[in-house]
Amino acid sequence: MDELNKRIVEIMIRYNHSKSSFASVLGVSLPMITHITTGRNKPGIELIQKVLHEFIEVDPYWLLLGEGHMQKVKRPSVDFNEVLAKITSLNQLINNAKEMHSLVINYHKILLDEIMHVQEMNVHINHAGKDLEQLANQLEEIKKEIRAQTTTT
Repeated sequence: MDELNKRIVEIMIRYNHSKSSFASVLGVSLPMITHITTGRNKPGIELIQKVLHEFIEVDPYWLLLGEGHMQKVKRPSVDFNEVLAKITSLNQLINNAKEMHSLVINYHKILLDEIMHVQEMNVHINHAGKDLEQLANQLEEIKKEIRAQTTTT
């Protein structure tokens, strides 16, 4: 009997099936299963597909190639809760940083506007200072003229 046929028989034994119940589960004829279990015929691709579909825990590499174990090796489940918590925390920090960045930019714009206003005021103050100085000079000239007129009369 071929090794593939033997593995089909092993599946029947493992899952407590008779030839008749195995044929029924797979939806094939009893003679087909009998021919496979006696080694007269080899299982075709359709039968192998049905076996793998009905017995999902059977490892396809084991069934087809005889490698590994009959049942698939269960991978340990991974708990992503800690990673998701870290991602959520980082996302919150990023959102907070974005909000703070936006506030700083807005405050920066306000400060720039104030600086421009102060520079404009500085120009006005300097201009007003020069005007005051000219007026003070004119006042001194008028005072001199008045003194000169009062001392000559």
